[in-house]
Amino acid sequence: MYINSLDKSNGDIIISHNKNGYMINNCKNINNLIMQDDVNIPDVPDERLKYILKKLLFCKNNIDIFDLADEINVSESTIENDIKKIREMIKKYGSNIKVIKNSSYIYLQGLEKDKRKLLSDILFNETNGDFLNIEKYKRYFKDIDLNIIKSHLNKLLKKYEYTINEMTIINLIVHIAITVDRIKKHNILDMYYTSNDILNTIEYKIACDLCDKLEENFFIEIPPREKLYISHLIFSKKIFKNIYSNKYELEKNIEPYFIIITEYLIDSLCREFSIELQNDHLLFSGLCFHIKAMYQRIKHDSTLKNPILNDLKRKYPYIFDITVFLANEFYKLTDLKMDENEMGYFALHIGAALERIKEKQNKKRKVALVCSSGHITSNVLYSKIKSIYSNRVEIEGLFSFLEIDLIKGKKPDLILSTVPFEHNLQIDTIVISPFLNDMDIKKINSILDKEINNKKNLFQDVAQFFKEDIFFKDIRFKNEFEAIYFMANKLFEKGYVPKSYINNVIEREKLSSTSLGNLTAIPHPILMDAFETVISTAILNKPLEWGCHKVQLILMFAIKSGDRTKLNDLFEHLLYIIDNVEGVNYLLESKNFNDFKLRLLNYESNYMK
Repeated sequence: MYINSLDKSNGDIIISHNKNGYMINNCKNINNLIMQDDVNIPDVPDERLKYILKKLLFCKNNIDIFDLADEINVSESTIENDIKKIREMIKKYGSNIKVIKNSSYIYLQGLEKDKRKLLSDILFNETNGDFLNIEKYKRYFKDIDLNIIKSHLNKLLKKYEYTINEMTIINLIVHIAITVDRIKKHNILDMYYTSNDILNTIEYKIACDLCDKLEENFFIEIPPREKLYISHLIFSKKIFKNIYSNKYELEKNIEPYFIIITEYLIDSLCREFSIELQNDHLLFSGLCFHIKAMYQRIKHDSTLKNPILNDLKRKYPYIFDITVFLANEFYKLTDLKMDENEMGYFALHIGAALERIKEKQNKKRKVALVCSSGHITSNVLYSKIKSIYSNRVEIEGLFSFLEIDLIKGKKPDLILSTVPFEHNLQIDTIVISPFLNDMDIKKINSILDKEINNKKNLFQDVAQFFKEDIFFKDIRFKNEFEAIYFMANKLFEKGYVPKSYINNVIEREKLSSTSLGNLTAIPHPILMDAFETVISTAILNKPLEWGCHKVQLILMFAIKSGDRTKLNDLFEHLLYIIDNVEGVNYLLESKNFNDFKLRLLNYESNYMK
């Protein structure tokens, strides 16, 4: 029977022979069949867990353990152990969702919304970061054409002139496909509570029109609660256009609740990180609308995958760290938790605001030119300075040394004077020749380059934060939390941090993994409460699974409260090394602490010029 079924479905790949048994007719087809079978059957424990979990989610009926064991070529006891591990895996999806074993059968018990959340997470994770590629999901939805959903959705978005973030459109299609699949298997959402206000929105109109099309194409009936659910999915992916030029206009168009949250978060950020952002209206309005959409996503368990999350964490750890702090403040205020994907989108707003600050700081330096010589000589000097420093300074005007009040009113960053004169202004002043010689140019450059030189001094001094008594070589840990506890406890024992530091680092790690890729992790707390700013180092004897990455070099930051502003500089400095595979491997080869410190300094001198 089995051979007959193979022949019927695969085009006579086997020929029967009375004397000699069976002979393969089409080797190519049989190889394809074997490969197809191999793809479906998991051969490693982690893959087996996901396979069983997907089967529980996709199957209509209970699953027989003995049949499952035969299907994936393992013993019943192995399946029993896998079920225990799966129960641990799904704990984060709430206490309602459980794997229930009844005699020799297993099934998934829980709220439908939790099951959908679990299923979407599994599917997105299995794309290995390529979750914007719709082709990656088609194998999970054999009875549902994702392109049909995509086509209907795009037409409706165009019809209603509704803008959705391009990065999230595939995310929305997959969620809708999951909804259709669950309805086809008679798995309908439990009571879906929402405000009646949604019934008058564009999102609800789009959802109803889309559901009409889905009912036609997939021969299902979509209940009203599912339409409400889809309308919330659509709303959660919406791009809010910032058309309000001031806070007054904003307050007329968004609920006070979100304005209060935004004000609180920005004030907390400014206070904790000593950054002036209270007057950044772009940040305020951007965060306000983002928080409104994010609030809906979190309330309705809608996942918004972020395709640039890992790059954000690795390339901009300081910005992401600010965002983790804000996520924690948001949780304290609302009792709602941001996941890492939401933090990544939040970080984009913070990053843009910090770039705007940097642009202001990098603007041309304002210069007041004080001349005692004649009109012609002054103009020659003016033109020469403007020619040499056209990209770096803006000359505010020519002044007499008697015009102190006028100079003060211009608020220059630098005074260049052809004659020595005394003043009480807190402004760098350089006495130069009326003809601007080479020595004058060097003096001007030294002032203009002061910020750059300060940065270089930080590079040279960063080695002081590494201490031999908190350096560990050829050490092994079972997991990231054992590593964190060990290193944080050593910092406490050596008197660098208070006892609370240990739990603070662990809590920070639970919010978002500090593994950055390239075998490196930088665990640290949200609160900066160390007695001394230091960096503990551990070089593991072999890589450790840490979040989504393997880690072999651990740099644990302990920052003193007053040194909070140094955190960004430390991140930027170390990023030169940890963002480079060669740099990390170079440090991993260190024989001891002195060798590590020497390699750190040598790396700076060779690559940070």
